[in-house]
Amino acid sequence: MGWPNMLVLVRHAESEGNLRSADERAQFEMATYAYALTPRGRRQAEKTKEYLQLYFGGNNKYDLSLFFDVRYASYYERSRETLQIILPSAKFYEPPRLYEDPRLAEAQRGIYHTMTNDQIEERFPGELARKAREGLYHYRPLGGENWPDVELRIHSFLGTLSRDCDGKNVIMVVHGHWLILFQRLIHHFSIAEVMAKYKAGVFENASITIYKNKPVEGCHPHLELVEENIVPWKGLI
Repeated sequence: MGWPNMLVLVRHAESEGNLRSADERAQFEMATYAYALTPRGRRQAEKTKEYLQLYFGGNNKYDLSLFFDVRYASYYERSRETLQIILPSAKFYEPPRLYEDPRLAEAQRGIYHTMTNDQIEERFPGELARKAREGLYHYRPLGGENWPDVELRIHSFLGTLSRDCDGKNVIMVVHGHWLILFQRLIHHFSIAEVMAKYKAGVFENASITIYKNKPVEGCHPHLELVEENIVPWKGLI
């Protein structure tokens, strides 16, 4: 067991949810996992694909399916759609396979998916005060997950990554908050460090973060950060 030779993490491109505030999303008659990419988001994903084609293939016609042995997305539509734009020759249900994994999903926000802050205050008095008292890291919304819950999913996925993807080139389309917590586990960030990273801003839409396997003599190899939050579409779209 080890680590992928190369691990590329892409945050999904701009979706319908990114254009709305939290209260607007709560009133939007669509499940959060069903948000599709916007036209701008699809253009962002195309620019990300072109960057990866040049980075790994040397030209913008390179088929990235030839480089990536394993391809993962969460089951969220915006994640799946981004991956299919980056790897148009690959499919979710036939070779060369794209795999969806529920452990890559964004944190479930429970009542915040369907209620505005005013509605929560009216129906669940004291809930907003409980959130403020417990803090973002520990607070678990009714029907949802807190940050340690998401970390447990990531812990489980890291076991799969180590077992099934040893020495392979892997691409994953994930979510911004998920990626911050992934880095907390990989880099052993403290809670204070990960909170500061979160408050500084999540990874941008269609951004690229790259890790490589770094062998260490006499020790278990580890993932080394090569590039972080590269945004190929910046200034172009």
